[in-house]
Amino acid sequence: MSYKLYTDKLNKFQCSIQVEGTSLEKSQARVILETNDQMSYLFKGKIFDNGVCEFELPKLKGILSEGTIGLLKLEIIADDVHFEPWNSEFSVQADKKVNVVVQEQQVSEKPRIVMNEITLTRVEEPKKVVETKRTTEPVRVVNESRPQPIRKQPQPIIEKEVPKPFLTKEEIMRKFVRK
Repeated sequence: MSYKLYTDKLNKFQCSIQVEGTSLEKSQARVILETNDQMSYLFKGKIFDNGVCEFELPKLKGILSEGTIGLLKLEIIADDVHFEPWNSEFSVQADKKVNVVVQEQQVSEKPRIVMNEITLTRVEEPKKVVETKRTTEPVRVVNESRPQPIRKQPQPIIEKEVPKPFLTKEEIMRKFVRK
């Protein structure tokens, strides 16, 4: 199992050490990151009186890229003696990831009318229909032998237009096709 280091958050490394033959005040601790592309990075740590050794490695974005693997080594220098008590493989990854999937952009179009195969028939001028009122005239009896009709005023003639059964090409263009 490899040790995980992050590109987008602070990397804390902590361990406990015991030194014999010298004091902790005279000791140094450091972490070395060796990558597969022959690069090495050294980070110094703090050793506390209780033997806890602590390292704060910065965010590795810009230093190591995501997917980098290598060897993480802990080095302790006590007086003039160099020790490497622990090492582990490491891998660099991002703690937070965002994946974006862009959908195809949809463009709204104005409604269109498409007309196919328009057949126009010639329409004659509307015919005027003349309507007359027919009434039965009452009959006035003058003599019982011969009835006489009562004369009334003639009724006015009412003219109405019959609606056109079809539209002309110009009317279709004007009503349905907008420019």
